[in-house]
Amino acid sequence: MLKALIVRFIAAASMLAAAAPAGALSTARLPGWVCGQGAPPLFFDGFESGDAFHREPSYGSGGAYPGAQTRSVAVFGQPRDYYLYVPTGYPFAAPAPLLLVLHGAGGAGTAPAAAQWLRDQWSAQAQAGGFLVAAPVASGSQGSWYPALDYPMFQAILDDVAAHYNIDASRIHGWGYSAGGHVMHDLALRQRSGVPDIRTFAGYGISAGVLQQWACQPPANCPALLAQAARKIPVDLRVGTQDYYYPAVQADRDAFLAAGWNAGDTLSYGSFPEGHLVFPWHFPDTWQFLCPLQRRLD
Repeated sequence: MLKALIVRFIAAASMLAAAAPAGALSTARLPGWVCGQGAPPLFFDGFESGDAFHREPSYGSGGAYPGAQTRSVAVFGQPRDYYLYVPTGYPFAAPAPLLLVLHGAGGAGTAPAAAQWLRDQWSAQAQAGGFLVAAPVASGSQGSWYPALDYPMFQAILDDVAAHYNIDASRIHGWGYSAGGHVMHDLALRQRSGVPDIRTFAGYGISAGVLQQWACQPPANCPALLAQAARKIPVDLRVGTQDYYYPAVQADRDAFLAAGWNAGDTLSYGSFPEGHLVFPWHFPDTWQFLCPLQRRLD
């Protein structure tokens, strides 16, 4: 029953991706001071014309803050928990960015702990960068993700955070490790209805995740997927040189470059001498890449 549901979801999603118009999407970059580089101009935002920049505030309110917490959303009539971090200093003068964090598949019963651990590991960078972190829990029995059940949950979580906190919808980013990275590629490069997609994310990061696992099956479809993407959505790729996914991530990097992504601009790539692991000390570099990005619906 579950396998049939997943197959139907993937088939329907593929048709939506093929049929939906690309739309007018673009990526903008915010001034460096927004991400802690330099000082804002005098009279910024409202006192002198031309100083304000684009924002999409959700004006949400009523959520607890600051710190780590557990929230729940209803998906297909079932409660689904997720882990949230709200930095000290919230509410801010401007709407806050949001990072959706997807964990890897660690085996039966591991998903809640994996989601909570990643939320906690990202919290130091969230505190420094002034953004919120939301970490969903996978529904699979082996700690992995099922698109038919989990993709709608991601949207419910984004909606819940936006309803209870003042989020800048133009600065929602995604990040995923391993199986979560496979899923994040699939979300961020397609256009679908009812789930987060390329219209949702300003940019995204991948740690030891690959295109061929979810986003383009069979792998020969990867060039077409990237060529048809509605925009060159910025992506940060990281992988250990001893990781079994290392050759595949290198191939992904080359595929992005061949499709028009630009190294150091819309594509960031980093490797390190380790295996299939995620290291929180890489998070500041990932956030430095993501922070200035803004998704525009022109």
